Amino acid sequence: MPDSHSDRDHAEFSPSALKYIAGCGGFQGRSGTNAAAEKGTRIHEALEIGDPSNLESEEEVSIFHEIVAEEESFLQNFINCSDVTGLKVKQDFKEIQLTVELDGTSTWGTCDRLVVFNNDTGVLIDYKTGISVIDTPEKNQQARAYTVGAFQKYKDLNKIVFVFFIPVRNETLFHTFYREDVPAIVSELSSIIKQGEIIRPKWDDGAPSIEELTPTVHCRYCKHEGKCPALGGLVIEVAKKVNPQLPDVDLEETEDPEIVEQLWVIAKIVSNWSDRLKKRAVAMAQEGVEFPSLRLKNMGVTKRVTDNKTLVSIAETYGLELDDVLNIASIPLAKLAKEAGQSAEKGSKKKISEEFIDACNEAGILIKSNPRFTLS
Repeated sequence: MPDSHSDRDHAEFSPSALKYIAGCGGFQGRSGTNAAAEKGTRIHEALEIGDPSNLESEEEVSIFHEIVAEEESFLQNFINCSDVTGLKVKQDFKEIQLTVELDGTSTWGTCDRLVVFNNDTGVLIDYKTGISVIDTPEKNQQARAYTVGAFQKYKDLNKIVFVFFIPVRNETLFHTFYREDVPAIVSELSSIIKQGEIIRPKWDDGAPSIEELTPTVHCRYCKHEGKCPALGGLVIEVAKKVNPQLPDVDLEETEDPEIVEQLWVIAKIVSNWSDRLKKRAVAMAQEGVEFPSLRLKNMGVTKRVTDNKTLVSIAETYGLELDDVLNIASIPLAKLAKEAGQSAEKGSKKKISEEFIDACNEAGILIKSNPRFTLS
């Protein structure tokens, strides 16, 4: 079997990241993986070898078969509708690496499939296994980069049809590019990457200037989200709506107690507002509203026992002793201490509760966390 997709190297400014870099030259994707990415990797590997046996769910197998069927249908219709008599497949590449030579820079990436016909036409194919909205190929920087790479690699091609198969969204997106389109695309991609080459390295010594960064909806995918001065600049803009007299400050550097106090209050206001907005967005998604890139995610439910005696009884039927339950359970100490003080005479309740906690402490059964602080 070919090497794992997840183990393959990626260009510093890869075609799949160009959309984000076009939005902000300082964008840098987070490392690591997640369940959706791993699912996509398995499906891509299955499509590469034409074998779904290693897929892990009915959903993954279904996506595999949908892509296979749509792909075969698209290519057959492409042949049937061609004005070339006897059009046939000349070459068929799976997981083809394409180098994209630009003006003073370059990038590279791996496209899922390239079918070259016995004329001057090729079909580039990329599979999208998630639910996210995908830009159409003529506006999609990844598609445009792969198309340039294919034109540069195959000098006989004068026309390339780029296709995205997106089965989860029941979409097939395609666009026809011509060789004369290449110079304009190269110019645009060169500008995007050169801007990234200038701005991104500045994170190594701190951060780029606020003028060089552009907050977008994709900031949540950027590894620098937590320290980005441009996002801090947005907070300042919001802060000045609350207090127009607030001076321009560096959120990371200011030590002025009065300014920090004002920002603290404003941060609470912004936080409360953001909580309300997030609740509204979740409610809209639950009602069926579809956002461009946000997806409703079920985080599961928390479970709390309301009858401890019955819990112990059920545990015993499964072979657990009371000691087993107590060794696992986390008992809320504050509630027990308060309960211990309830039977005391008025005026002594707090004292009895404190004595209860002291007794636990003296018995050596308490582990104290570091103190927690807040402002009010």
